[in-house]
Amino acid sequence: MSLTTNSKQQNVDKLRWSSVWLIYAREMRDQLRDRRTLFTIAVLPVLLYPLVGTLLLQMVQFTQQHSTSVCVIGTDHLVDVPPLVGEDCFDETLVPADDPLQVVTYPWDEVAARRSVPERAEDWVSSGMFDVVVVVPPEFKQPEDRLKKDEAAIQLLYNVASDQSMVARERVAKILGTWRSGWINERLSQSGIDMMSLELFQLNDIDIAPASTREAALWSKLLPFIMLIWAMTGAFYPAIDLVAGEKERGTLETLLCSPALRSEIVAGKLAAVTTFSMLTAILNAGSMLVTSSFVIGQISFGGAAGAIGAPPVGPMLWLLVALVPLSTLFSALALAVAAMARSSKEGQYYLMPLMMVTLPLVMLPMLPGTTLTVGTSLIPVTGMFLMVRALVEGQYGIALWHLPMVAGVTTTCLWMAARWALKQFDNESVLFGSNEQWELRQWVRHLWRDRQIAATPSQAVACGAAILVALFFGKLAVTEMPTTFPGICKLVLMPQLGLILAPTLLMATVLTTSLRKSLRIRMPHWTTLPLGVLLGCTLHPTYVMLASWISHMYPVSEQAMASMKPFADQIAAAPWVSVVLLMALVPAICEELAFRGFIFGGLERQGGRLRAVVVTAILFGISHGVLQQSIAATMMGLMLGWIALRTGSVLPGILIHFTNNALSVSLQRITESSWGGASIFLRTTEQGPEYQPFWIVISMGVAVTCLLYFGSLRSADEDIEADQIHSDEPIVDPTTSFAGA
Repeated sequence: MSLTTNSKQQNVDKLRWSSVWLIYAREMRDQLRDRRTLFTIAVLPVLLYPLVGTLLLQMVQFTQQHSTSVCVIGTDHLVDVPPLVGEDCFDETLVPADDPLQVVTYPWDEVAARRSVPERAEDWVSSGMFDVVVVVPPEFKQPEDRLKKDEAAIQLLYNVASDQSMVARERVAKILGTWRSGWINERLSQSGIDMMSLELFQLNDIDIAPASTREAALWSKLLPFIMLIWAMTGAFYPAIDLVAGEKERGTLETLLCSPALRSEIVAGKLAAVTTFSMLTAILNAGSMLVTSSFVIGQISFGGAAGAIGAPPVGPMLWLLVALVPLSTLFSALALAVAAMARSSKEGQYYLMPLMMVTLPLVMLPMLPGTTLTVGTSLIPVTGMFLMVRALVEGQYGIALWHLPMVAGVTTTCLWMAARWALKQFDNESVLFGSNEQWELRQWVRHLWRDRQIAATPSQAVACGAAILVALFFGKLAVTEMPTTFPGICKLVLMPQLGLILAPTLLMATVLTTSLRKSLRIRMPHWTTLPLGVLLGCTLHPTYVMLASWISHMYPVSEQAMASMKPFADQIAAAPWVSVVLLMALVPAICEELAFRGFIFGGLERQGGRLRAVVVTAILFGISHGVLQQSIAATMMGLMLGWIALRTGSVLPGILIHFTNNALSVSLQRITESSWGGASIFLRTTEQGPEYQPFWIVISMGVAVTCLLYFGSLRSADEDIEADQIHSDEPIVDPTTSFAGA
């Protein structure tokens, strides 16, 4: 019996916390002996932020010493107008006394005598002699030409490549706007118009937020982001040393041969990595809080410091509560990824992909308008981030209402990450992979010479990645939505046939020995085919309800709905048979052969049945592109993957997929038809056709019965092995061969 088999048998035993504690203490002792680890966790945060604060103070002093210089050309053309320029600066009523501008004025003729005025003004701005140049042309003197001729417009020259010039441009534009408004008021007063009659009302902005909430407004977004980034970074490097580092030192084999269970080893290492992750985040956040409390009091950007406020220490303690599960989650992911590395150097290369995957979930809460709702609370990491922000801002009722959903999602993700890490340690091919150097020529020969009946897991993942990348660039190539049905046919067929089916068929032909078996085109029991159609019909009401709920949780923007309207109008006006073939049959065949065929067959190997169901569902959902469709398709993909697992064939999934899509595109036509029985199943609402409540209940019961039948089917493993025996294909090791269920 192999070491892997022993470990799997041991993992079902009860976890001994004494062993976990011993492994945890061992890993902590080894890490604390490393001076680099101590410097990164304790010394660097204490030194980093004070140094950054010192540099920031120096930079602020430097920027405050740089005054704004403005040149006004053509002051002699400001005739019969309110005063704009005084002796040395703009009129004192337009420029604050504590923020003066350095203004230089030139008559038009003095500048034009040496060189063209526009060229001279451009040279002054581009060389940095002046931040902004205001040009008053000669035509400005004529009142009748100021609005009729473009040549009479006042020109404001600035340099977008210079930050100082952009700041000066905003200030001068505001001054000119105030000057123009005063001019208008003066003209109206001279015409006998009462200015008070034009002021219909006054508007006073009143911020009702408590002072603590206003002070925490910025920090509630910024500080959790920084803490999560440090938590990820603090988890990854210890994880690399605890797994890949031990591979290099040769101590991992000794630990695995000890009486400790694999689950106890993973738990001890996970606890150690989580400890370092939390310490790194806490020390960095604490040093940042202390430093910023002193630095903000010394910085003044026109009152901006008062708007920012010092970071409130009390509310920020909520971050420590959220840091425990998030640090554990990042630590489990880092531990699983580090197990794939054969050396510390190789493990460091895995840091960037892991951060790129998790960063969108961390950055999403920082987008404007993103708040804690039922929809956002179901997003991993994002929901926890938003709940912490609500707690920091004092919104305890909202945070408490969404706590069960956030806790459920976080717990599920943590359990899956821990299971993945444990599975990595149970797989000897992952822990002790070959150290041979990779050569392209030998690898290509291996792909062709050692082809098998079904794809390998890596080939399946490569096929899924290729499809998603191709669909991404294919969507970018579509600049506008077609307004004709032939254009819609081209829009649907090209990605389905060229970007989904073509890569699948190519890889199945080149990398496997049997196109039919690699695509899982196998005739299941005859009863599964009509039941597949019945399940597709009875499951569609539930799918419609799910799509409606998703649209309510994540509303579609008005711009997206407007862009999709021509598409929907053309589909509604096209012949029904053409629509069903285009929108139901083609996607069902192409997508099922790709996701539940080639990719599913590769991921299912080596005992990856759960992996095959989940990963193919996620890839299937992402391929739809639109968030609302992706979520619904992922849910449907889980069910289709489970049926593909039970039947060992892609055919029932094609029938279910086809039936569901056909009903989706035919629902409006059925409602509008003259068939009297349509009202029994459907009703018309403002949002469109909906199923009758009684039919929803009946269909759910029938769908559950069909699913129970699929669950009662005999495992397809024996049938596929028998099929291999009676075929001409060689029989390979069952641990690496294709399994149907």
